[in-house]
Amino acid sequence: MGMYCTLRRVTMDKLESYLEDSHKLEQDFFSNEVTQAPSLDIDKSWDGIIFLLTGSSFENAVENKMSHVILGSASVDENQDLGYGPARYLLPEEVKSLNEKIKAIGIEDLKLRFNPQEMKEQSVYPDIWDEQNSFDYLEEYFVKLQSFFQHASWANEAIVIIIN
Repeated sequence: MGMYCTLRRVTMDKLESYLEDSHKLEQDFFSNEVTQAPSLDIDKSWDGIIFLLTGSSFENAVENKMSHVILGSASVDENQDLGYGPARYLLPEEVKSLNEKIKAIGIEDLKLRFNPQEMKEQSVYPDIWDEQNSFDYLEEYFVKLQSFFQHASWANEAIVIIIN
C-alpha cells in the first residue's frame, strides 16, 4: 500500500457545497459511480514533485507557495481524514497563479532540480530516487499536472486534492 494523490477540478459551487458539508466530498470522491469532474491521479509522485518545485520534502515545504500545487492552500474539513489527512483545495485564482508558475518550468529545469541524494536524505516519498527511471516517473506526472492546471485555469475551476 502507499500514499496516492488525486486532484479533481471542481466548480466554485461544488467546492462551496464541500465546504458546507464535507461528507459530500467523501461521497463524490469515493463512490463507484462515474463522475463528470475531470481528475488526475499522480500516483506516488506527489512528494517528488514537491521536491522538484521547492527543494524540500512535503514536511519541510508547507510554507513554500509552490508546494500548494500538490498540498493545496486550505483544508476542506480539518476533522475529516481521507487517508492521509483532510482534503485540501485551491481557489480558481490560486489555480491561475500556480498555473502561470508551473507552465514556465521546463523539463530541463526539473532535471537540474532533481537530486536523488538530497531526496533520499530528506526521505522524499516513495524513496525510489536511486532507481534508473525515477526522474522519468516524475517527469511523466509533472507534464500531466501542468496540463491539468492549464485546463482548470481556462475553465476558472477550483482544485480539490486528496492524498490517501
